[in-house]
Amino acid sequence: MVERLDASQREAWEERAGIMQFDGELTRGHAECLALLDLLRRHPSVLSGITLLEIELDGGTELLLTTDLTYARRYVVDVGGHEIAVRHLPDVLLTQYGGVAVLTTLG
Repeated sequence: MVERLDASQREAWEERAGIMQFDGELTRGHAECLALLDLLRRHPSVLSGITLLEIELDGGTELLLTTDLTYARRYVVDVGGHEIAVRHLPDVLLTQYGGVAVLTTLG
């Protein structure tokens, strides 16, 4: 699962594990497990491999669903947009779409 983390998430996980290991006097393995649980709580998209980006494009706000965050971020820049935030998919699906949405492709 650690292999699914992007560079920023990986750094946060390693730092958190180090703090837990030394300050909490835990074994490295135990600290890594707890740090991963903490990271998953904050970034549940790591579990599914699906990320939902809120983007600004042509003066409007859009949602972009992706399994390749690096590619999606490049794509957004290439089409003249910019990233606003990474959103929690279940929350957006429930609050903005009543729990059901239809997907379409960009293009």
